[in-house]
Amino acid sequence: MSKTAVEYTAKRITYRTPLSFSEIAARLERELNKPAGGPALFRLLGTAKSKEEIEHGITTLTEGRDFIYFAELVHHRWLSTYTGSSSTPRTVIYTFGNPIIAQTLLRRDLAAGLHVPLKLMLLEDADGNGTRVIYDDPASVVPIPSAPGQSVDDELKKAAEGLSAKVEMLVKTILAEKPM
Repeated sequence: MSKTAVEYTAKRITYRTPLSFSEIAARLERELNKPAGGPALFRLLGTAKSKEEIEHGITTLTEGRDFIYFAELVHHRWLSTYTGSSSTPRTVIYTFGNPIIAQTLLRRDLAAGLHVPLKLMLLEDADGNGTRVIYDDPASVVPIPSAPGQSVDDELKKAAEGLSAKVEMLVKTILAEKPM
């Protein structure tokens, strides 16, 4: 048995808006086409017989958007139950992505699968007067050397930077004063 440890620095990005948690969640779910994601996406990925079938299915599910909804974890519900507190701010982790985009990363480094699909947190301000959108920048967590002293594939870096730009655009879209 052997063990390798690679230390790296990630960049966590936080946006804060005075818009309500409910409004931001609704906008995000609309942009991720939540009704078409989840089970339908998993069914497609589990039953497709060709690259073309995956591409057609993803294009249909995303309806021209960059990303599709995978799942969510509602932390505030279970945490409130566990702690007995009713004051836990609403906190939801959304898992989302696009298998067509993901394959550009995974073909270069399967370990990129630790960070795709992506995650994004919506966190309600404790006073209920705003929302934070929090995520780890894909360009800082995807292109990690497989061992100390090794370099990262330039194409992987470039693909991760492209993914970061798409996530940034998604966040700016849901935070826009007038939804796009």
